Amino acid sequence: MSRALHHTDFLFQTKTGTYPLSTQCEMLVDAGYQGITVSGWSSELNSLSIVKEHGLYVAAVYAIFRPGLEEFVTNIFNTVEEGTRFELAFDSGDGIQKNDKDILKKLLKICDERNLDIALYPHLLYGMQTTSEAVKLCEEFNHPRLGIVFNAFHWFAGKELELDKRLDTAFPWLKQVNLSGSRFSPLGWGHVATIEPLDDGELDNFQIFGALEQRGYQGHYGVLSWKSMGGNVLGNITRITDKKSP
Repeated sequence: MSRALHHTDFLFQTKTGTYPLSTQCEMLVDAGYQGITVSGWSSELNSLSIVKEHGLYVAAVYAIFRPGLEEFVTNIFNTVEEGTRFELAFDSGDGIQKNDKDILKKLLKICDERNLDIALYPHLLYGMQTTSEAVKLCEEFNHPRLGIVFNAFHWFAGKELELDKRLDTAFPWLKQVNLSGSRFSPLGWGHVATIEPLDDGELDNFQIFGALEQRGYQGHYGVLSWKSMGGNVLGNITRITDKKSP
């Protein structure tokens, strides 16, 4: 059973430099991927047409909101190609803050005007950390352009547990799924857990994939990465598609 598979561009932002977007796309095509998630801080965010020229889809643009980034985030929503989906993380403080809700209201208005979607991105050690918090925000706004990305790494590293319960409550809002290998380690992100290729670590992605398929999930799957993964970039992405992951 196969599903469309994309990769985050974080993998290409290495400690020795960032690969050009065109090179990222060429590598992903060669490795058998169908799309890419582009970070909001990419210097080539206004060149997303390059992705489509390579026969790939833009799965999402990843953005982080925290105090001081109002203008930056709003500008991305106003200028990025119409029809884009955003993965949006909140990091304003302990829990979801009023200014998070204020900016979300403003961004959803732009989404209505420009045919954009938002998938809330729970993020370990940020203000909105859990799937449960994202669900509550979706229920509060109840907006057709607002949903959730289920991120296996942040669910696992945050020890949110109760996979079936989390997926059941998130499923009505589920727009995106990101998978990742991971193991608990003080050497990992936030000194909590590592971000690794899908077939490494303690996180059982097959269990998550099976639970989603059982619920009838038909959306895209993404592979989360981070520059701290190390190793050869092309090797890290081809070893996964060679093993026919979801």
